[in-house]
Amino acid sequence: MRSGEEKGVRLFSPLKSLSRSFLSFPSYRNKKQTRRKGEERMIVYERGEKFVMVAQHHHALASGEIARRWRERYFIGKDKREDVLYGISQHDRGWIDLDNTPFWNDADKRPYSFVEFPLVPKLSFYRKGVDEVEETSPYGALLCSMHYVSFFDGTSEETALSYVRDEQARQRRLRERLGIGEEEAAVLHFHFTLLQFCDNLSLYICIQEPGIAKEQEISWYRNGFPQRFTFNGEEKISARWLDRKTVQLTSFPFEEEFEVSVPLKEVTKKEVEQLGIAKAYSQTGWIERNISFTYQ
Repeated sequence: MRSGEEKGVRLFSPLKSLSRSFLSFPSYRNKKQTRRKGEERMIVYERGEKFVMVAQHHHALASGEIARRWRERYFIGKDKREDVLYGISQHDRGWIDLDNTPFWNDADKRPYSFVEFPLVPKLSFYRKGVDEVEETSPYGALLCSMHYVSFFDGTSEETALSYVRDEQARQRRLRERLGIGEEEAAVLHFHFTLLQFCDNLSLYICIQEPGIAKEQEISWYRNGFPQRFTFNGEEKISARWLDRKTVQLTSFPFEEEFEVSVPLKEVTKKEVEQLGIAKAYSQTGWIERNISFTYQ
């Protein structure tokens, strides 16, 4: 069994698995869909003697797959649907070129995750990612920009505030270009909320061990997701693991039960110690995490 491969889980090509649903987007389908060097900026958690590592872009592609299953009659602004799905699936593409290899965090004795990564380079690549989305979908870029700006609500750090001002200027420009006024504001808000919900639901299955007990879940999601929707009277949606392969939602906005696959690597601490994080990561094979979503 190769390093990183679990019993019953095959090694596979990560972008082939996750990207196929978005190749039909008009301006995007002709772009080369190969995994670019440096794609592996990480979602990281520890399981015993292993680091479980998910690339941010793979998580975002999974969030786009979740959004694609949203029930048609609950989707507001149907004429924007393809742009919304594209923006959601590509919202973390700014991480793609952030590093050629994972960075080691000496203070915490583990690879840097997206949470701890230094602010200045992170902001530069946030900006680059939104620029790239805008080339294909200005509306998708508007959603991505709103998403990133929301990270800095209440910040007093000047570097972050400067970034926020720049992105707010982008948003004004895109709103004007797209003709988005007060009448369209409710539709835009729904699409933004959908991005954030799908991002959270995808993170829920990537950032912690499948099957974990509710009281042991990451605190971000233990009491439900913050986004609210009109389809269920704006009640909070909560998730819980039924087993290692199934997540149950208290409200179910999707057309039917479905499965999402996320590529990941399980890098052993022993190999990190022997080879360093970069080589250990590169030599570890991809495996697939298959998670089904069902309703209460």
